[in-house]
Parts: sequence; structure tokens; C-alpha cells
Amino acid sequence: MFVQSGIVRFFLFLSFGIWFVHCQTTNPFPADKINAKTNPVGTSIEWIKIKETVWVHKSFGSFQGKIFESNGLVVLTNQGVVIIDTAWTEPQTEELILGIQTKFQKDILFLIVTHAHDDRMAGVNLFHKRNIPVYSTNLTAKLAKEKGLGKTNPILDIQTRLYSGNHSVEIFFPGHGHSPDNIVVWLPDTHILFGGCLVKDLDAKDLGNVKDANLVEWENAVKRVLTRYPDAEVVVPGHGNWGKLDLLRHTIRLLVSPNH
Repeated sequence: MFVQSGIVRFFLFLSFGIWFVHCQTTNPFPADKINAKTNPVGTSIEWIKIKETVWVHKSFGSFQGKIFESNGLVVLTNQGVVIIDTAWTEPQTEELILGIQTKFQKDILFLIVTHAHDDRMAGVNLFHKRNIPVYSTNLTAKLAKEKGLGKTNPILDIQTRLYSGNHSVEIFFPGHGHSPDNIVVWLPDTHILFGGCLVKDLDAKDLGNVKDANLVEWENAVKRVLTRYPDAEVVVPGHGNWGKLDLLRHTIRLLVSPNH
């Protein structure tokens, strides 16, 4: 149910409008298709289990009368929780953190940021306040500082495999695609690949906003991911529905299309 207050609509426009300069998804759906159960406007997020120990945290925003969504991951280990990307905004990230504490009753071990755009790291300050490490590559840390998106610990160029009890995560930088610093995250224990905004979902008809993209190198970056992780059983894009390796092939088709 949408809040009708003009003040709230104005606030939402300011909060979410900036984000679309960066990672605009190409698949909005009409506001009237959202019901009170999902209630995406404001601080509500969705939790979707894709494997026993891996959940998608899905956050939402309103822009020009349509609702857009953004995906991140929550990985459960026997030592605690690993988060891939924050929710869309600080309030949604607060809900994410509190939800993890309530839903799983585990400590958050660290956050991985996949690139320096608002939809990936708008809530990093909430992790700092709780003394939870925030990891990124050096380039992401540099770009985040320049854009005023917050501070990260740039260890991922050296420590490309992070361990947490009975799970590990692998970081791979395939090259400039959607953004100059986009990385993907591989979960070898569950064969889940988080492609982030490098990868488009199957419903995408175009590449969305390409302001920070390299349209020449993006195809090669996706091909490197496809070659490196041929055993991926689930591929999660930054926006839209997850699936299998065909998401990578679909992204390549969009890139070689003369209309991109």
C-alpha cells in the first residue's frame, strides 16, 4: 500500500533518484502490481531462500511511479553471517541487519561490497557503527571515497578467498563491465555465483544505465566469468530474477546487439 503523503513521495524521489544515475534496472513493474504483503516503499525488504544456507535480500525503491528492486546475498555459516552488498538505502540496511539478528540469531562477520554504486553500499556506515568489517577492492574503495559513499577496507585484491567456518567466498574481478570496479562473488560450497550488476536478468531488454560502463570490454568480462565458473548452479544478478548460466549468455547477447 502506497503512502499518499506528498512529503513522503518527495523524500522517496530524493532518496532513490540519485541511485538511478548508477545501476538502473531495466525491469520496473507498475506500482499497482505491488500489494500490502510486499510493501516495498520505505524500509521493507524481502527474504528469499535459494539454498539452505544462502538467502537473497531484496530491497525496493520507487521512481517515477514504478517500483525497482535490488538483490544482495546473506550467507549463513557455522561461525556467523556474511553479507554481499547492503540494501538500497540506510533504513533498509538497518532492517537487514536487525532482520539477520532476529531471523538467524547469528553475528555478522563481514560485508563485501561489489562496486561503488549506491545500490551496493548505501548502508556501509551502519556496519562501521557496529564495528563490522566492510571489504572491497582498492578501486572500489577509491571510487567510493570520491563519490562520498563511505569507507571500505580494500583487501580483496590480495585476499581473493575469504573463509568463515564451513563456508568460503571467492572474489573475482573480470574487468570493466557495468562499472570499472565490478566484482563477482563465488560460493564454492553451494555453487552460487553472485554476478551483481555485471549480469542482467533474462527479462532485461537492454543494459540499463551505462554511464560508468565499458561497452567494449563488458562482453569480455562476462565471458571470463563464464569460463571461470562453468559449474555455477545459480546465478544471481544485481537486479531481477536469478537463474542459471543462461543469464551470462543473455547479457552477452544484449552486449552484441546493435541496439544496446
